[in-house]
Amino acid sequence: MSTPQLHRESIVIDGLYHSLLVDPPPATDGASTVEQLKRAGVTALNVSVTLDIYPTLDLKAGLASLYDHLVLFDALPDDTLLVRTAEDIWRAKREKKLGVIFGTQGTALLEGDIRWVSLLHSLGLRIMQLTYNERNAVGSGCLERHDDGLTRFGSQVIREMNRLGMLIDLSHAGERTSLEAMQESDDPVVFSHSGVKGLVDHPRNLSDEQVRAVAASGGVVGLCPHSIMCQRGDGRPTLDDYIDQLAYVGDLVGIEHVAVGTDRFMHQTLAYRLIRTAYERTVRGFFGQFDGDSKHVEGFNGLEEWPNLTRRLIERGFHHDDIEAILGLNFLRVFDAVWGREEHA
Repeated sequence: MSTPQLHRESIVIDGLYHSLLVDPPPATDGASTVEQLKRAGVTALNVSVTLDIYPTLDLKAGLASLYDHLVLFDALPDDTLLVRTAEDIWRAKREKKLGVIFGTQGTALLEGDIRWVSLLHSLGLRIMQLTYNERNAVGSGCLERHDDGLTRFGSQVIREMNRLGMLIDLSHAGERTSLEAMQESDDPVVFSHSGVKGLVDHPRNLSDEQVRAVAASGGVVGLCPHSIMCQRGDGRPTLDDYIDQLAYVGDLVGIEHVAVGTDRFMHQTLAYRLIRTAYERTVRGFFGQFDGDSKHVEGFNGLEEWPNLTRRLIERGFHHDDIEAILGLNFLRVFDAVWGREEHA
């Protein structure tokens, strides 16, 4: 099967896209961001309706963002589809629409109140990241010097997410917090957009113990092509450096636990420059030397470069079935396990 055919026929899922609404990339040949993603062969993506980097984030702000995202489906009914079940992703593929999964990067919008988990689920939220980089009411983020682990409230959040059928995302979590969360959860969990410390020692990357634990849960690791998380030398890493991370996880725990989460956002825009500058003041070196035009690895930086990944996986000898699994079927299996059980109906 040729690269174009394999990519075209595959379910392609981006485990974390960031946001469709915040500072989208400029139109290309008149095509909007949604149209660009569809052209690139993306079937569905996890969009962050909230991000805990904003200090004023609360339930009201989270609900306002959810409303703004829900308007997307009225504005673009022929191009977008809200994903509530795994079947909705198959439907998006059949109808040639972009499946949009609502997720968060953090739990600040809960305001320490377990009731809001159920409310948010009823409004379509299907993935919730427990922490961002710092400590919160649930546990510790990966940039905390001392990871005190999962809190009592964090355990309650996990049990409620399990009850409802909401997927637990442990990206940005501290190692102890993530390991305790995996022990607490009865459902598979994911790291939607992370890397591996076995190749690059970056605070956002995972230890082998974390990778083994997520595989034992039945979950997947969405590998992120951020340059700083894939960089092993002095220069900008390439698509091959990123694929090395996919292969590393596959060799360690099996290809069925490997997926893709790009965390694409901001590009080379004023908003990205402002956020990057502000963040570097408090977390030096977090983005490295990379700007919006090089934030991701060379060859997998723009929306249009998704087919490059499929082509290079073929060239490096990955079996077609494994490529389909990496591109989307692994995430889809976990979505079905967490969202699709009858007791969650």
